[in-house]
Amino acid sequence: MSRSLAVILEGRLVGHVERTRAGALRLTYTEDAREYGLTPLSLSLPTDRLSITGDAVETYLRALLPDNERTLRSIARQAGADPRDLVELLAAVGKDCAGAVQLCPPDEVEQTIARTGALVPVSDADLEQRLAELRMNEDASWTMRGEHWSLGGTQNKFALRREGDAWFEAQGAEATSHILKPGIHRLTAQALVEHVTMRSAHACGVSVAATQYAEFKTEPAIVVTRFDRRRDGADLVRLHQEDMCQALGRSEKYEEHGGPTAAEILRLLRESAPTPRDATENVRRFVDGLLFNTLVAAPDAHARNYAVLLTGDRVQLAPLYDVATGLAYEAQGNRVQSMSIGGEFAVDRIGRTQWERFAEQNHLDGQAVIRRAREMADTIPGAMRQALDEVDDWDGTVGELRRRLTPAVEAHMSHLSKALA
Repeated sequence: MSRSLAVILEGRLVGHVERTRAGALRLTYTEDAREYGLTPLSLSLPTDRLSITGDAVETYLRALLPDNERTLRSIARQAGADPRDLVELLAAVGKDCAGAVQLCPPDEVEQTIARTGALVPVSDADLEQRLAELRMNEDASWTMRGEHWSLGGTQNKFALRREGDAWFEAQGAEATSHILKPGIHRLTAQALVEHVTMRSAHACGVSVAATQYAEFKTEPAIVVTRFDRRRDGADLVRLHQEDMCQALGRSEKYEEHGGPTAAEILRLLRESAPTPRDATENVRRFVDGLLFNTLVAAPDAHARNYAVLLTGDRVQLAPLYDVATGLAYEAQGNRVQSMSIGGEFAVDRIGRTQWERFAEQNHLDGQAVIRRAREMADTIPGAMRQALDEVDDWDGTVGELRRRLTPAVEAHMSHLSKALA
């Protein structure tokens, strides 16, 4: 197996990763990577240093892989790699990661840059089988033989290329365009819940990734259009992105475990933007996302579920993704969220006082934040109903979710309206 990795960004070789004798990961940039105006690999890995060793490198690379030990073992078995070795794992599945970064063994640089690979057609029956395996078996592999993509996160998922109405496995260095997820297996209809939540966010004016709820014969899934891909004629162009843990060089994603806080993310967005206008827009969009996630009691809105798109020196907050309300499910105790607002994690205790404190601490207009929160709280119930109405109820799941979710959302928004008064 490879003991080092070539790092390709936007189709250019920008560096190499290897282990030092002490076992630490070292990133060494090429001279080309240090040219003014090029897109950085990460805000936490600046190119003004030719070589970087230590935690920041490992944190960035680890976030490119699934956040699930069983999945990593599955990838390792298929690739004949050590599941504890980041270099070996990324050598196997690093040719289509989140963003525009590609990782490969040094002797595969030319074919990776040339996007040597193939698009292999897959049928609805193939997708049905693959979704069923992921839904029923946590040890099922994310990748098929010949695929070389990797996605962060804990949910079971796989990535495909869509051309027109047809689906393809992207083999070699070909890019994927969509992510398919059967949903969290222990939560009923979770894929549908996520789709409905994402559609509701869009109705509230929040920037979110585009989703569909689809059935592949007997297996449902949420289909997410990758926002880090862009069509350019017949080509699919990779756009670079990184999540907030990568951007801040932090290994923990939850605030209570030492992960990034909302204040730290806001500070990064202000400091990294090339112009005051960009900074203002990024802050506005992040606060919008934070408001929506809090209002719908999304339990998993941690720092890895916020990201930035990087293009040259421009830093733009990415659309929201992986947003799912917890209100469809009965709470075991207090509902809590991943980021505190004004020092409070408990959803039912976050009201006007907490948002005003949050605004003051982060140099925001408190009255504007409260107005936006009220506006969203008024919009969300109708937006959820509309999103449910858009989905065909082929097996009764939509109707059952409507019976559970609608009254819970209405009651919660009524409570919030009073708390925000």
